[in-house]
Amino acid sequence: MDDRLKVRIHTASGPLVSWVDKGQKVWDSVQQAGIIQRGECGGRGLCLKCKARVRGEVSPPTDEELTALTPEEISQGYRLTCKCRVLGETSVYLEDIGIGDYKAGLLRYERYPGVLSAIRTVHTHIPGFDRKNPIPLLERIQGAFKGYELEITPQDLNMMAQLDKGEGFRVTGGLFDSTVLRIRPEGSASFLGIALDIGTTSLSCALIDLVNGELLGEGGTLNSQIAYGRDIMTRISYVMDDEEGLKVLQDKVMRDVSGMIRTLLSKLNADPEDILEMVVVGNPVMLHLFLGADPRGLGRAPYVGLFRDETEVRGGSLGVPMHPAGRVLLLPQIAGFLGADIIACLLAIDGGSQASFLVIDIGTNGEIVLKHKDLLLACSVAAGSAFEGGDITSGMAARTGAIDRFWLEDGKLNYNVIGGIKPEGICGSGLIDLLHVFLETEVLDETGLIHAERYNGAWRDTERGVELVIVDGSETDSGIPVVFNQQDVRQLQLAKAAVRAGVDILMKEAGTAPEDIDEVMFAGAFGNYLNPESVLGTGMLPQFQPGEIKAIGNAALRGAIAALLRIPEREKAQQYARKTRAVELADHPDFSRVFVAGMALK
Repeated sequence: MDDRLKVRIHTASGPLVSWVDKGQKVWDSVQQAGIIQRGECGGRGLCLKCKARVRGEVSPPTDEELTALTPEEISQGYRLTCKCRVLGETSVYLEDIGIGDYKAGLLRYERYPGVLSAIRTVHTHIPGFDRKNPIPLLERIQGAFKGYELEITPQDLNMMAQLDKGEGFRVTGGLFDSTVLRIRPEGSASFLGIALDIGTTSLSCALIDLVNGELLGEGGTLNSQIAYGRDIMTRISYVMDDEEGLKVLQDKVMRDVSGMIRTLLSKLNADPEDILEMVVVGNPVMLHLFLGADPRGLGRAPYVGLFRDETEVRGGSLGVPMHPAGRVLLLPQIAGFLGADIIACLLAIDGGSQASFLVIDIGTNGEIVLKHKDLLLACSVAAGSAFEGGDITSGMAARTGAIDRFWLEDGKLNYNVIGGIKPEGICGSGLIDLLHVFLETEVLDETGLIHAERYNGAWRDTERGVELVIVDGSETDSGIPVVFNQQDVRQLQLAKAAVRAGVDILMKEAGTAPEDIDEVMFAGAFGNYLNPESVLGTGMLPQFQPGEIKAIGNAALRGAIAALLRIPEREKAQQYARKTRAVELADHPDFSRVFVAGMALK
């Protein structure tokens, strides 16, 4: 008798059904259905963020759940899916956590004035079929492309067979070095490239015309690996603990990448084999998982992976939708957790042309680069996931429904919601604004202690310390209030102290001061929405001038496009990787002192 139990999973795109054994976790049923769910620890019961509304025969709430969930959430049936066990027929209601809506507009791409890509074109005439001297089509093609090697597909050969009517025809070949990869009828040639940025939390890509440099489309999606851990160390642990872990994580990211590419191609009615080259950037762990290379070496000191230099493989070996003989190029890494994404940021801003600058890319994995005179210094910062909503009671990613800005107007706390709908939670930029507003109104002191009696709103005591109600449940879509408590403040202090320590130590190593820095650039979605006054007012950065701080959008993807379209940019990338000195913060003698000082909100 089959005693497996049905779990109905309700999502924004429709209902699904999963079958589990009695006593299995609700988390397991969601993963078996192939759904991405919130949670930074991969269902191991550590992060307490996998909230979902559950109905049916399930185990009673655990002590961890009663601590992690608000009274309103408990009353509405919310559970932690990694703690809740299925005892009978069950229904789970999941929120849509897509990210494409907030990725749009971050690329800031302008067509390159002079394209010099690795893909070149050659035009030739294929002789017609002569019945008196019958020569197979492939041999005629080889003769027409004399001096070149051919790696054309049967699809191309079949296409040319339809053109072979007897009089001959003209074609355009797409060349990589001296190899013809793709042949199209003259006048209809389409040779495409993909730039891909693999982030720990999200992926973004751009489809580019390799001949004229035109941006044909861009896409973004969540990294499905997030189901196995939000941060890179958790994913490395998953590879270590599960013999199938590496394959699972590679399959996840390949499905994500393939889905984005196929969506872009469908809008143009283009063929995957039109894609002849792909340039990939990301942090070292994500690049290893993309290739299916074991990342264990990055999980322990001295944090060395299997490869660091520019790496090239064939598209066919990865199974991505592109020409099977097309090239997939991974830009070089610096060291440790400093990857090709920060190298791409340097390409995007033309890092060799400015005297001094700071580039700060804070995501789940954070990197900082300082250039001063002839020095290029870089460090990775363990800011955790707080700036992306992790470890924060009402925290969330910067997507539709997130409050991204707070400000005071006539003594009243005002806010803006991405998408203009009712708020669901607060994203990183909103959290920094909130700290700044509460510092100004003395609801927070410099130590981060909340003085609830000074708050012009409702508050309560909870297991996470005193908790301020920022948006009443009557004004949210779910009916659950948006809150901010003492433990949230401490998590943000730890995150911003890590960033401040990284900046301070790099500046000390370079022997420079804030007045010597021309520009401070924030890359990525988090940096895109930041208010410079809030960044300075909370002490995340030293006292630069607000006008020196600017957002540069998805610079990593823009740098990947630069390397896709211009061969000289690839040499620049290698120069940056060789020239940049990695500074290991944990080993620096000043780190503990600077980190503790950075906890202060001033």
